[in-house]
Amino acid sequence: MIWKRGILLFLLALTGLVLETSVLGVATLDGSKPELLLLMTIALAMNEGPAFGATAGFVLGIATDVFLGLPKGVSALVFTAVGYGVGRARAQMSAPTAWLPIVMVAGATLGGMLAYGGFGMLLGEHVSSRELFRHAALSSAYNALLTPFVFPIVRALGARLRPAGVVR
Repeated sequence: MIWKRGILLFLLALTGLVLETSVLGVATLDGSKPELLLLMTIALAMNEGPAFGATAGFVLGIATDVFLGLPKGVSALVFTAVGYGVGRARAQMSAPTAWLPIVMVAGATLGGMLAYGGFGMLLGEHVSSRELFRHAALSSAYNALLTPFVFPIVRALGARLRPAGVVR
C-alpha cells in the first residue's frame, strides 16, 4: 500500500505543477499566483496526520524546487515544516467545523510564504518586506478561495489510499 501512496504523491505533484504553471499561472490575483502544491500539502496533512503531511511536504516541495527552477531545498524545507505543523495542529482539534480547512489553508499558506521569503532574504535575495507581505497575503487569499475545490479531491484520494486498519 505504501507504493500506492508514493504514486499518489507523484501524480499530485505532476498535476499540481501542470495546473500551477499553465492555467493558474496566468490567472493571477494582482500579480500573485496560488501555491497549489502547498495547498495540496496542507490538505494531506490535515487528513492524514503530521508524518504523512511532512512526507508530502518534502516530496511536493522538492518537485516545486526542481521543476520551477527555484533554489533547491528551500521549498522542500518550508513545505515539510508546514505539513508537519498543520498535521500536529489538526490532531489537537476535537470538533472541526466546515470553515476549518479554509482557515487553516489561509494561515498555513501565509506562514509558509513568509518563511520562504525569509529564507530567500537569508540567502541574499533582495525582496522588500512590504512586497513579501503583499505577495504572501494575496497567495494566502487565493489558496483559501481554491480550498473548496481542491480540498475534497485531495482528501478523497488520501483516504482511499490510506493503509488498512488506520482510521482518521
